[in-house]
Amino acid sequence: MCHISGMAFNPEPVLPPISGRPEQVEKVLKTRYHDAMTKLQPQGNELDLLIVILPDNNGSLYGDLKRICETDLGLVSQCCLTKHVFRMSKQYLANVALKINVKVGGRNTVLVDAISRRIPLVSDRPTYFWC
Repeated sequence: MCHISGMAFNPEPVLPPISGRPEQVEKVLKTRYHDAMTKLQPQGNELDLLIVILPDNNGSLYGDLKRICETDLGLVSQCCLTKHVFRMSKQYLANVALKINVKVGGRNTVLVDAISRRIPLVSDRPTYFWC
C-alpha cells in the first residue's frame, strides 16, 4: 500500500520478522536494532522505520515500545494491531501507509492555494495569534 500511495518503500524487511515477549520488549528492540544496523551500516544505510504488530491494545507494551524507540534508539515506529493487520482491509492499510509517510518525512496533503502563493505567509503581513 505504501508503494501504491507513491512512497519509495522496500517491501523486503531488513531482517525477518520475529516474536518477542512483552516483558522483554527493551532487550528485543535493542538487539533487533543493533542487528539491523550491523547489516545496514556497511552499505551506508540506516534503519528508517520499525513496524510492530501488537497482540492487543492492553497493557503498557505500546508505551514502552514507543519510549524505547523514540528516546533510546531514535527510531520511528509504526504499531498495528494483529486483528487489523490480518483482516487485510485496503482502507486500514491505506491509513497506515499515510501515517508511515508522515513519520518518515513525507506529506499527505498540500493546499492548492498555498502552492499558488495565494495564502500569505506570516512574514508577509502583520499577524496576530490568539490561543
